Amino acid sequence: MLFLLNLLYAILSLVVIIFACNLFTNAIEHLGQKFKLGSNAIGSILAVIGTTLPETIVPVVAIFGAIVLKTDINNAQDIALGAIFGSPFMLSTFALFLLGVVLIIKKRKELKVDYRNSLREYKYFIFAYITAILAFYLPYRKLIAVFLVLYYLVFVYRTIVRSRKNYNAIEVDELIFYRIFHKKLVLIQIVVSIALLILSSHFFICEIKYFSNIFNINPMILSLFITPFATELPECVNSVIWLVKDKDELSLSNVLGAIVFQAVVPMCIGIILIGQGLNSVLLLNALAVVIGCLFFIISTLTLKKITVYQLIFIGLLYFFFLLLVIFF
Repeated sequence: MLFLLNLLYAILSLVVIIFACNLFTNAIEHLGQKFKLGSNAIGSILAVIGTTLPETIVPVVAIFGAIVLKTDINNAQDIALGAIFGSPFMLSTFALFLLGVVLIIKKRKELKVDYRNSLREYKYFIFAYITAILAFYLPYRKLIAVFLVLYYLVFVYRTIVRSRKNYNAIEVDELIFYRIFHKKLVLIQIVVSIALLILSSHFFICEIKYFSNIFNINPMILSLFITPFATELPECVNSVIWLVKDKDELSLSNVLGAIVFQAVVPMCIGIILIGQGLNSVLLLNALAVVIGCLFFIISTLTLKKITVYQLIFIGLLYFFFLLLVIFF
């Protein structure tokens, strides 16, 4: 009975996450238009700010929770590292795989985006990600963390400037809160949607942990795969919603903007709060991310477009790594 009840809570959490994502994407489009931002900045900056809150909070809560409650700090660090490394891995593989699946369902062969914007964001990501990995083995880690934060702020500034220069108004659906309250409550709708995203993601993570205890899953593996699945669900759902509506630039920018953020802010938390060195599973995970990034950059430069085959191939790296960890 308890098992079924927790399964029901998990399903309800997923339903709330999807509903909150609909609220958020709808409101963020209106906010972007108000500030005359293009699709790239809306997806890469505005959408990311709200939806990355749950996964950023997880490692902080894990570590400080262990310190305050005086529980096993090593176990907490494993959970934190798994969440930190699992997020960019899932976004750069599985999230893109989902976009490829949507394209197949829609019987389309490629994304209708400016591939140069995507390459730009990937280059920002790969530099930040590799720098963060090296920081776990280098002295002056805190200085490197500060540098990465400044680097991200440069990315944000240049993305906004670039987006405003190339601004084109996009067609947006009527604000959902306007239908209910007959007032354009854009900011209130954003706040409500973010609150729902954080709460529903938190409850979903709790249920996943419950099931992991039942099936006796290693905390590192749990955090590496299961926690990001819950915390990155908003980005994945947002991107799928936008792609279904043929808003390809918003869809892809949301994923790529999120991985740039994940390579900086959560990684900096790990660099500052966790000791030097990474285990073989995390290093293998990082290698899979780098391979996927290099494939995307090289293939996009060659084809000068982003095809469904690229997205599906990158997504297969996620399943390959999952099988590798489970069976080896």
